[in-house]
Amino acid sequence: MDRFEALVAHEIAPSARKIRTALRIATIVTIAIALDASCHVNSKLDAVIVWLLVGAGPMMSIRKALAWQIAVMLALITSVVMARAFAETPWLMLPFVFAWISFSTYVGATRKFGAGLILIQIVCLITFYDVVFGPQEIGWTAAASFDASAIALGVIVLFDNWLWSDPGEPILMESLGASVARARSQLLGAANFFLAGESVPRPPLPAATSDLPAHMTLLNQALAEGASEHRRALLLAAITRAARISLEVDRLIATARENLPRVIRTMVPGEIQRAVNAIAAALDEISHNLLARIATGADEQASDTRTRLRQAMDTLAARVIEMRPAYIGNATSAEIENFAEFIDSLAVLAKHIERPLDEPPRPTTADLSNSPVPRFTNGADSAAVRYSLKVGLCVVLCYVIGLTSRRPELFTILVTVITIATPTYGATLHKMYLRIAGFVIGGAVSLLAIIIISPNFDTLPAYMLAAFAVFYLFAYFSLGNSRISYAGKQMGFIFSLIFVGLSPSVDIYEPLWRIWGVLLGDFVVAIVFFTLWPEYAGDSLLPRLRRVLANMLALAPGGSASSSEDEILKTNSETMGVLTEFLEIAEDARMEGRTCAVYHDGIVEAAGTLRRIANLLSSIATARVLTQMPQLDPATESARERLSNAIREQLISWQDFFSGAEWLSASAARAIAQKHSADELTEPLNEFSSRLEENGFARLASWPLDPRRTMMAELQSMRRLESLFSELNRYLADIPSPPRYASL
Repeated sequence: MDRFEALVAHEIAPSARKIRTALRIATIVTIAIALDASCHVNSKLDAVIVWLLVGAGPMMSIRKALAWQIAVMLALITSVVMARAFAETPWLMLPFVFAWISFSTYVGATRKFGAGLILIQIVCLITFYDVVFGPQEIGWTAAASFDASAIALGVIVLFDNWLWSDPGEPILMESLGASVARARSQLLGAANFFLAGESVPRPPLPAATSDLPAHMTLLNQALAEGASEHRRALLLAAITRAARISLEVDRLIATARENLPRVIRTMVPGEIQRAVNAIAAALDEISHNLLARIATGADEQASDTRTRLRQAMDTLAARVIEMRPAYIGNATSAEIENFAEFIDSLAVLAKHIERPLDEPPRPTTADLSNSPVPRFTNGADSAAVRYSLKVGLCVVLCYVIGLTSRRPELFTILVTVITIATPTYGATLHKMYLRIAGFVIGGAVSLLAIIIISPNFDTLPAYMLAAFAVFYLFAYFSLGNSRISYAGKQMGFIFSLIFVGLSPSVDIYEPLWRIWGVLLGDFVVAIVFFTLWPEYAGDSLLPRLRRVLANMLALAPGGSASSSEDEILKTNSETMGVLTEFLEIAEDARMEGRTCAVYHDGIVEAAGTLRRIANLLSSIATARVLTQMPQLDPATESARERLSNAIREQLISWQDFFSGAEWLSASAARAIAQKHSADELTEPLNEFSSRLEENGFARLASWPLDPRRTMMAELQSMRRLESLFSELNRYLADIPSPPRYASL
């Protein structure tokens, strides 16, 4: 309860951006539904449509809005024709509804259509449902849905392009800076307690939440708004680094909170404090730089910051080695382990800070498409197919419940399935908890609004004021961490379903039936997604991990994609897209808790290392394509080829492991990691580098400048790959492991 109270207090704390964004959302929704009421658009979905669309995706361009409106028109025409055809035999409609929902869900999942496709699915389902209860009114219902969609899209376009735009990338940069700043504050608090003990407040437990889902949502929004593929890679790098810093600070907090003797830490307090201060200063610099731009390479941090950090860490390491004989005999094994963990966390944080953000090679001609990259399409996505079939099954079951109950108000049961079902067990479970909480609060507020407003007011401004106040409150709650923000979205969704039309209504039974429909929808989704056909994070991760390893093999020297610049850029871009989904799956794994068979932290760490390796392999392959290099002597070329073969062999071994039946075996994964000794890359790398460096790089003396520079850059990249593959073996071995819970 303490953690929950702290979480709620943090999420509802006011901020300038949350206040502005909530005001923007409430203004758009209120104006849209007021236009619906003024134009006498009698639709059940007027408020639902605009609430789903506003703030749920990228800024809406005129072209995109027209495309979606045309799609809504075509979908409504088709649904009216099919609904009339099955009006007399509604049971024959079930196979058609199942096929339509399954197919459209698959298309939306693989093409990332987002809220626009959900809008089309909802208006079609309402048509299929209402035809059973009012076949003569089906045309008017479809026309009202079309009008409500047109008004919603028009108002959103007006605000997004002229009145009040709010693009995603600046919000993402601000959020990343705030995340790093928060990690800095937590680091200082944990270090103070570690050194001073009970004389300072104990650092709070690490939150059970993460900024990662919000960052991934903003990344997808930035991509849809026009960010290039190269820019996406930079943003993904910044997101991954922020996530890894947060994970390491959480580990450091867990270490600092342990109640153990304080013999060792009193021996080196000054060195620890200086190292912590240097790390905190570097994090502060990163957080401020993120507000302006994402810098890469040597430009990322000031040289004096890097120098102070390295000096502080070297001094700490030397002091620890010097004091080791003194504390080995005086401290307990538990204290020694705790101290080592704390120092190791500081070293890992320093490594994350010192290592500059990498970037893929820039295309020499035109940049790639700046549209959102769909999920990989090398054959059908089996996870997306299973998810689509489950959604179709849930919709059919809910349709049957609605038919047998003979209640037209239960259309909310269908809308619930479309909005709550997500591909993995953890994400769906998380959404269900929050949806129930949101429906309780949103339903209570909606009923109060009907009871108070309807009998006492009959003018449009009064209803607009009431709607604005409620939507503002719910929009504010929906802008926090994803752990609870979905509840705020559901509060607004329930209010949109129940408080229909800005006009007097004293019928209390229809809203109650709609609330009951939401609960029934939750129940059906729970049965199908949790009992009949559960899909865990590991099931979604496996095909994507295989795809990333296959892409890296294609990018490795001699790989299928390494002979063409276009293929290199395309393959690396696809890899960045799949790694984006890695981070989304990692958060699902966190939500699954002890039922999860994969390790959340291992997924995040592996994603960061895989991204770096993919970018380095892309740079090497691109340089080889663009620069014609002279032939080296046979012995040097042989060492170079052996190094490339060692890289491919390690990737192939992991690809074979994750393609086999034992991929969930932690012991088998550790055996693979132990099999790859450091000498596999070190030996051929040392031979290759020594032959190149022999006699002051005499072998390259006769080469032109560009080939010589390219070969030197490749040698440097190979040295970085040696270190990264050592990390990759460790992180990939961590993935097939159960969740780990520190003793706090």
